[in-house]
Amino acid sequence: MVFLASSFAVMAEDLSSCTLKTKPDEMNYCKASFAGSATFCDMIKNGETKRDCYSMVIKIQRNNAYQVKKPEPKVAEKE
Repeated sequence: MVFLASSFAVMAEDLSSCTLKTKPDEMNYCKASFAGSATFCDMIKNGETKRDCYSMVIKIQRNNAYQVKKPEPKVAEKE
């Protein structure tokens, strides 16, 4: 059980893990992937990475905006 819990802890990343990256472009790309905001993409100097960042953020925002929620099934009431 301890092994299983430790493996999930290794896979779990968050926004604070991005600050450990040494290159500013990698750090900003990482932050943009978690935040879903193009503000961090604006800080990237490399043009190709910046383009990839913008397309990733647009994809994240579209998934969040257009995600269709399934309606709850109607339960027949018994009287």
